[in-house]
Amino acid sequence: MAIRTLLLSSAAALMVATGASAADAIVAAEPEPMEYVRVCDAFGKGYFYIPGTETCLKIGGYVRFDSNYGENPYSGDHDGWDAFTRGTITLDAKSDTEFGTLRGFIELRSDANNVNDTDTYLNAAFIELGGFRAGYGDSHYDTWLNSAGNIINDDVIDYTGDRTNQISYVYGGDVGFSALIGLDEGSGTYDTGFAPAPSASYRGGDFPHVTGGLRYFQEEGTGIAFIGGYDTKAEAFGGKVRVDVKFNDTFGVWVMGGYQSDWDNDKGPGGTRRLNYYGPWYGDWAAWGGFAAQLSDKASLNAQAAYEEDGTFAAALNVEYMVTEMLKFQPELNYTEFDGERGNGSAVGGTIRLQRNF
Repeated sequence: MAIRTLLLSSAAALMVATGASAADAIVAAEPEPMEYVRVCDAFGKGYFYIPGTETCLKIGGYVRFDSNYGENPYSGDHDGWDAFTRGTITLDAKSDTEFGTLRGFIELRSDANNVNDTDTYLNAAFIELGGFRAGYGDSHYDTWLNSAGNIINDDVIDYTGDRTNQISYVYGGDVGFSALIGLDEGSGTYDTGFAPAPSASYRGGDFPHVTGGLRYFQEEGTGIAFIGGYDTKAEAFGGKVRVDVKFNDTFGVWVMGGYQSDWDNDKGPGGTRRLNYYGPWYGDWAAWGGFAAQLSDKASLNAQAAYEEDGTFAAALNVEYMVTEMLKFQPELNYTEFDGERGNGSAVGGTIRLQRNF
């Protein structure tokens, strides 16, 4: 009887010990708590909270393939067929503060023209807070007037200088009245195609250029905008006015005019031109205009024409077709009639664009 009791007691003790060890093993194998990514709907679609912070981040970009045919609308050269590929990544971080929305934006691009010609660069990087912006990107001289039309080759008659370091302040929003004041470094280059080196490429001076703008837009998209800039190196002014009229949900037109002072000056080395960052067109004035017509839920028709005082005329027509959500197919036809310092003759060509946004 004593032996039987001893055996039962030992077995019970062994079972308890084994159970305790198994429980310890289960506890030890439990995974660490995970912090799941939360959707942020405070700033629109696509944002999520960076784990452990109250900052919302949106990752976006696109992959683009352009196929060009015929004659080059910028130069008139007969390029035959060539191709261009671009990949773009954007990072847009926003958070609410006592001073308004704090934003940090980065855009990186990689371009490939052929096997041996690739280029990766910073397209934009800036900080915004309560209307203030500091950083690098397209000048407000471009973006304040929403560039030109929905055209691939929209700058055959150019309407702005290149990207630049800048500081600016904007009062107001996209709807109603808004005003802008800013400083552009004006660095970066653009090739004018006619002024001898070193003036063929413009580089900013030591003192920043000054910009200012006014704008009034209604909610449906009808409005007027003005932007002006003073190039402190060229000692020249440039300004543009744009008017947009949206007749209904399917059709709208726009027209833009630009003027620059002292275009034909001879202030550079050896009597060459000192180029105006705010007047990249040829002549004292230039004009652009076009329309956009929504043909269906997936297709729109876009047209643009431009003329500069020196004599060159450029026109373009395309159809933008959304094959499926975030995939765009856009064939475009271009025509340029060259005159003045650009030379003589005409060019007929086209571009077919395929772009996948994300």
